[in-house]
Amino acid sequence: MGDFFDLTNMTAAVIGGTSGIGLAISKALALAGANVVTSGRRSREVEAAVATVEALGSKSLAQTCDVTNQDRLERLLHAVCSKFGGVHILVNCAGRTKRTPTLELPDAEWDAIIETNLTGTLRACRVFGRHVRSLSAIERKRDNAGSRAGEEFVIGRSSV
Repeated sequence: MGDFFDLTNMTAAVIGGTSGIGLAISKALALAGANVVTSGRRSREVEAAVATVEALGSKSLAQTCDVTNQDRLERLLHAVCSKFGGVHILVNCAGRTKRTPTLELPDAEWDAIIETNLTGTLRACRVFGRHVRSLSAIERKRDNAGSRAGEEFVIGRSSV
């Protein structure tokens, strides 16, 4: 992929990285040289994703996580830091949906979707963002354009 995408010695945590877009991003990060920790709620899918990433030459770690539980996110962060020394990249792909017509969707299902897809993303950014901010400027490795985007978590246009 060239030097522009060289992520050697960087560690990425991909929450919701066991299928779909999350797994595709995990593979791309592995091909760029990063250590890639794919996580999700189901251990069988986590193990399969880890095997996929390792087959691409990346180091990984099998760790389940549920973004609706802050303690689980903190345990994930601790496990990644214990094995790799830190997290440089966070990718939030955890998501849930219910294939039900809108007019028939119960409030409890809607609440569960919002808890995972929105609040879970915010929760993960808070847990991992505190860690990333504690890294030295060299460890954070600013992006090539030198913008602050490489140093901050961004949701839409608002920095967290």
